[in-house]
Amino acid sequence: MVKIGTHVSSSKSLDLVFDRAVEVGASTIQFFMSSPRSWKWKERTDEEKQLFIEKRKKTGISPVVVHSSYLFNLASGDRELRKKSINGVINELRLCEELKIDYYVIHAGKAKGLDEKEAVKNIIESMKEVFSKVELKHTVFLYETLAGQKGEIGKTTEELVQLMEPFSGKSVGVCLDTCHLYSAGYRINEEEGFYSYKEELEEKIGLDKVRVIHCNDSKTPFNSKKDRHEHIGEGSIGYKGFEFFLNDDYFKNLPFILETPKTGNWDIINMERLKNLIKAPVAQ
Repeated sequence: MVKIGTHVSSSKSLDLVFDRAVEVGASTIQFFMSSPRSWKWKERTDEEKQLFIEKRKKTGISPVVVHSSYLFNLASGDRELRKKSINGVINELRLCEELKIDYYVIHAGKAKGLDEKEAVKNIIESMKEVFSKVELKHTVFLYETLAGQKGEIGKTTEELVQLMEPFSGKSVGVCLDTCHLYSAGYRINEEEGFYSYKEELEEKIGLDKVRVIHCNDSKTPFNSKKDRHEHIGEGSIGYKGFEFFLNDDYFKNLPFILETPKTGNWDIINMERLKNLIKAPVAQ
């Protein structure tokens, strides 16, 4: 059964993510632990944590994915910003472990004036500090594939390999983002391009390391290096790219999560569009 879901709001109380998922018919979800645009960390009460655990069990929604704050930049040359980012990741991962969250997805960082090799080195050093403070037993840490906008690190398979190699013994993997891949220069909406990319992943990273797929069409053209999400079938990727992933022998077993614009009932429309591309039963 293919699992299709969406990013939902965690405002007011974390347990409400499950109510919001049920409202739109999502079988898997992603959410932020706190405001993605604020550095303030919000401690959660025992009651809220217990409600989260109970609703998760009651709804059966799985897997559960947390996306890191957009403010974090583990590549930064600004020591203060990088330290704040490291502490932020540590706080979020500790709560993920406590709540037994399945996956934690992060935009690793932007070079912002640094040489990209230096930026990669900074991310690796940052993650060494994170893993010295948090032992992952329940949560898998995932680097997201990025579009390459404004010096983003993680836009190529080679960069992801560099970020992962020092942590081969840790629970570290990859989250694919369809919009980002297409914008970074991978022709995933053409048969040859899709299978070429899959082969590249298998050879350099290992398909078993790919654990989550963000399903987003792209507002911008192929290889634009821009991160602009669009509704499924409304952008430059088109339906074919999603059809390849949804019916692939490996990828169809992963959670597909929408990060498309939050307008009207488009979450429901986009999920239906993805379901209609599947040639096998869909999880309800």
